[in-house]
Amino acid sequence: MLHKPVVAESLAELRAGIAQAVAAGIREIVIDIDDVAVLDSPILAALVSMLSESRKGGAAVTLRATRKSILDTLRITALTKVFTIVSEDAAPALPAPPARVGGMPKARLR
Repeated sequence: MLHKPVVAESLAELRAGIAQAVAAGIREIVIDIDDVAVLDSPILAALVSMLSESRKGGAAVTLRATRKSILDTLRITALTKVFTIVSEDAAPALPAPPARVGGMPKARLR
C-alpha cells in the first residue's frame, strides 16, 4: 500500500490528483472531508464525479468523516448509500453498498 497525502487547494486540483493516482494503478483512495467547513453542492457534485471516474478506473473511494455536521449532510443527501464512509482508518462509520472555510478535502492514496 502506498500512503501519499494529497492536500488540494481546489477541487480541480484534487480531481486531477485522483485521476493521476488511478492512472498510476492506485486502487484505494480515502478522501478526508472533516476539514471542509460546509459540504455544499459543488463539493458534493465533485465527490460524486470523482467516485464515478475512480470506479471506471478500478479504484475504490472512501470518505473519512467524523464531524456530525458532515455525517448529517451525507445522510440527508443519501450519499451514505453511494460512498463507503469511515470515521477512522479501518472502521466504517456508516454502511455503504459494496461495490477548509479552512481548506478543501484531502485525499490519502493507498
